[in-house]
Amino acid sequence: MANQLKPMERIREFLDKITYRQWVVAAGVVSILLGLMVYLAMSGDDQKAAEKPQTNLVQVVAAKQDIPERTVVKEDMLKVVEVPSELVPEGAFHDVADAIDHPTSTAIQQGDIMTSRKVYVDIRMAGFTGIIPPDCRAVTIPINDVTGVSGFAHPGDYVDIMVITGTKENGINGRIILQDVLLLGINRTADLPNTPTGDSSKKDGSQSDKQDASSGTANVGSVNTKASSDTMATATVALKPADALKLAAESQEGTLYLVLRPFKPRDMYTFDTDYAGVPQGNGQAASSSSAPSAPQPAPAPAYSAPQSAPSAPSYSGGGSSYSAPSSSSSGDSASSMPVLGRTIEVIRGVTSTREGVQ
Repeated sequence: MANQLKPMERIREFLDKITYRQWVVAAGVVSILLGLMVYLAMSGDDQKAAEKPQTNLVQVVAAKQDIPERTVVKEDMLKVVEVPSELVPEGAFHDVADAIDHPTSTAIQQGDIMTSRKVYVDIRMAGFTGIIPPDCRAVTIPINDVTGVSGFAHPGDYVDIMVITGTKENGINGRIILQDVLLLGINRTADLPNTPTGDSSKKDGSQSDKQDASSGTANVGSVNTKASSDTMATATVALKPADALKLAAESQEGTLYLVLRPFKPRDMYTFDTDYAGVPQGNGQAASSSSAPSAPQPAPAPAYSAPQSAPSAPSYSGGGSSYSAPSSSSSGDSASSMPVLGRTIEVIRGVTSTREGVQ
C-alpha cells in the first residue's frame, strides 16, 4: 500500500512545484499542438475531396437545347459534359455518335443526360411508322383468303402484286404490276419489336402439336409455318409514292393478288408480266359460232338431153335435091360431110360433133 502512494505523492509534489506562468505556457503549447492537428486533419480532407471528383468524373452526352418528342436528334443538339460516376444514369450515352439520328421518345430538357430510354435506339420502337422505310409510304389493299396466299404471307415477307381484269366474254387479262414489295402488315398485325409474328404456342407442348396436326400445319425443323387463322381482309405494303398511286389506280380496275416470294428467289424480277385471255363470246351465240359447221352435201349433177341440130337448108332444082352441110366449130373432115338420118352429139374434150346413127 505504501508503494502505491509514493507515485501519487511524487506527481502531487511535481504539480505543486509548477508555477502559474508555467501552467500558461503549457496550456499555450497544448493549444498550438491541438490547432496543428486540427489544421492538418482539415487540410487532408479538403485535398482528398478535391482529388476524388477528378479521378471519378465520367464524360456523358447531354442536351444542349430543349428537344421535343418524336424529333430526330442531330449533332448540334448535343454536348459532352463531365459528371461524377455516381450521378450517371443507367443507359447514358458516352459518345455523341450513339445518340444522333434517333427519334426522341419523350421531351428532353436542356442539360438532361441522354439515355437509351429517352430515344428510340431501334426505330421500330416508335410504332408502326418506325417500320416504314424512309423513302416509302404505307398503302393498304383489300385481300381475302385466296388473293392473300391463304394467310401464309406474314409481315416482313416480300411479295409480288398482280391484277386480274376483264370478263370471260371479252377475255380475262392479267399482269404483274409490282415486284419485290415489302409486306408491312396483315389486317392490323405488323412486325414490331416484342410482337410475336411466328408460332407462340410452343409452351403448350403436346397440345399445340396435336392442334398443328389437326389443322394441317407444316413444320420444317423447328420453324413453324402455320398460316394465320384470322380472316384475311387487308394487306399493308411499303411502296414509293409513284408506285402507291399506281397500285391504288389498279385496284379499281380489277382484283389484286399477292404472290409470295421465296426467302431466296432464283430470279429477283420477272420480265414476262402480261397475260391476255381469249374472248369466249356470249352464251349460245358463242358456242354456236365456235362449233364447226356441218359439211353441206354436194349438189346433184344436172343433166340435159342433147338438143337436135337445126335442120340443114335444102332446095330442089332441075329434078335433083341437095342438103347443105351442117356447121361445126372444128375443122374435122368428118364433120364437114353432110349427115343424113338420125344423129347423136358426141363431145370430145371441148369440141362437139354430130354423127349419124344406123
